[in-house]
Amino acid sequence: MKHLMQNPRLRTEPSRAGSELSHAVNSHAESPVRNKPTTFRFAPLASVVMLANASLAFNAHALKPQHDLEEVIVSASPIHNQHSDNARPVSVLSGDELRRNAASTLADTLTGQVGVSAASFGPGVGNPIIRGQSANRVKVMQDNLDTLDASNTSADHANTTEPLLADQIEILRGPSTLRFGSGAIGGVVNVIDNRIPSTSPDTPITGAVETRYSSVNEQVASVARIDGGSDQFAWHADGLYRDSNNVKIPGLNNPSDPDEASDGYIANTHSRADAYSLGASWIGERGFIGLSVNQQHNLYGIPAGAHSHHEEEEEHHDEEEEHHDEAGASIRIDMQQTRYDLKGELKAPLPGFDKLLVRVAHNDYEHTELEGQEAGTRFNSDAWEGRAELVHSEVDGWQGAFGFQLTDRDYGAEGEEAFIPRMTHIHNAGIFWIEEKHWQHQWLEIGLRVEQQRVNPDASRVNSSSVRHNAGSASLGYHWSLNDIHQFSIALSRAERAPSMEELLSDGAHIATQTYDLGDRELDNETSNNLDLGYEWTPQNPGLLTDIKVNLFYNQIVDYIYQHNTGLEDPASELPIYQYQQQDANFHGIELETHLQLSDALSLRLFADSVRARFDAGGDVPRISPNRVGAELTVTQPGWYGSVQLIEAGRQTHTGSGEEPTDGYTRLNAQVSVPLEVGAAGSLLFVRADNLLDEDIRHATSFLRSVAPEAGRGLTAGVRFAF
Repeated sequence: MKHLMQNPRLRTEPSRAGSELSHAVNSHAESPVRNKPTTFRFAPLASVVMLANASLAFNAHALKPQHDLEEVIVSASPIHNQHSDNARPVSVLSGDELRRNAASTLADTLTGQVGVSAASFGPGVGNPIIRGQSANRVKVMQDNLDTLDASNTSADHANTTEPLLADQIEILRGPSTLRFGSGAIGGVVNVIDNRIPSTSPDTPITGAVETRYSSVNEQVASVARIDGGSDQFAWHADGLYRDSNNVKIPGLNNPSDPDEASDGYIANTHSRADAYSLGASWIGERGFIGLSVNQQHNLYGIPAGAHSHHEEEEEHHDEEEEHHDEAGASIRIDMQQTRYDLKGELKAPLPGFDKLLVRVAHNDYEHTELEGQEAGTRFNSDAWEGRAELVHSEVDGWQGAFGFQLTDRDYGAEGEEAFIPRMTHIHNAGIFWIEEKHWQHQWLEIGLRVEQQRVNPDASRVNSSSVRHNAGSASLGYHWSLNDIHQFSIALSRAERAPSMEELLSDGAHIATQTYDLGDRELDNETSNNLDLGYEWTPQNPGLLTDIKVNLFYNQIVDYIYQHNTGLEDPASELPIYQYQQQDANFHGIELETHLQLSDALSLRLFADSVRARFDAGGDVPRISPNRVGAELTVTQPGWYGSVQLIEAGRQTHTGSGEEPTDGYTRLNAQVSVPLEVGAAGSLLFVRADNLLDEDIRHATSFLRSVAPEAGRGLTAGVRFAF
């Protein structure tokens, strides 16, 4: 793999073979018309439901319950809660479902998950949004510790997780996120891998190799992993290589400026990434301890139009050389990181305690904004994070854990366009306690967390004195089960978030978002008062309808931190000044999901989510996802699996100050996978078609929706071989 990583030439135009495959896919459907009448927009969804009803009528005599609750352990809980035993807002992707949905970014992988949307900034960046909240309010973790990258600093910074190498992805919403710190006020996405094995292997060596090709950007991605060991020693190795071209789209990337727009593709969206990990563990009767090292390199372009340097974008040409020269004047992000992890568990460490869990990570991270071939702004981060948890033995029905968490980070930026200090030392320390008591048909959960943050900027700023914040959070949850059929839950929480470094200290031109960012050292803690209500219905003898799950949430956020357009312009950069300010806001919404078993082989999943966010003084919180409804029809046969998924997103008219409304869209996806009778279980041949209607999809959550729509119609085909 090493020779592939050394100076491969970036392609900026489709190859002949890729163009022919894409043309073959695109020739079967015409681009839909935007602003379609409502009756037409919902026609595809109606078609799926009609198909399901027809199948039901045809197979009514063969109905059998097929949707059983899967008992998946949520790794993000030290008490090992099962996500199927309550109505809390927790989702888990694992096994074949994860392999079928895995994509190059985390947000693309989670498309279709209830309550989750994407903070799109081009195809190279895919950070998740949970219930309308993102960036510093959503914590992305790598195996229960922060990724320690720069993805929360700016919308154009990609997170460093690799879904193609994940074993499981957990999505936590609501008060269950309290124990992970103030950065988890909106939710948690926890990417679980096997870099550090925790159990002895059943066989001396197992592994898998996968390769896939995507027509929409000519992406070639290959991953490999090997696990092995014997007796008390276990080891793991994995690697990834990914290379893609510019993303194809239906029509112009920027219809409001056709003279400067690219037609049929988004310029400067090619990318290349490689990564590898090595890990090993010693495993004994009372626990284990292990180490791993991970190295990543990711080079991706910022879509043309997102950066002021694109104002003189050259005209589109067919020759690859001419496009390569054009890309040389564009902005690319060159990210590199080396991460070290330690993980351990000890059973019965002290009298009265069941186990001790320890996690430590160190990340040496750097990324450079390349302007053509010259290095522009360089971001550097040297970060440590540690977490220790003691799970106590059951006392009068109560079981819980005590823990502490330490984060120490040196982070800053250098260059003419650095909008944060050259170097800032950030120290965060927190202690927490969670407790649960279970009865026959009910349980009670309580949690407390106290933490302190200290931010020390270097002398490059006029005011280099430290900024301190103390934060306290608490949660109370109650769950009640009626005959194991009706599950009710209510959770109350009060969570405080300390302002982030960029919210406090930004002062400079932020080229990626085309704003001049101005922080405020006097910002107070952001306090979120949350109410979560959950209901799940699971009949003992399911027929057509196998379950219903509903979650309602209301978040009253005092001193919500946001960027306010001051209406002023910075004289030097000529960019509008956006200052971090605070005012009270409220978020409320609903999440719905239900499954219907139409026959032995056919099932239908229906889902919907909605979030509304407003400032108490009037006006809308910017970049909030619109209402969505969806349907997924699944066919399961002994020799193959297939599904058709339809997502209908409404028009978003509740936009922030100075933002334009976004049109609704209909997204139709389909996939087929065939297990292969070679190698071990898990060998698979799969084909996935995305955005089959070739819709012009522009997310309301995206900073770049006017110049960078989502990818057009594309086909992904791949094979996975396990041994």
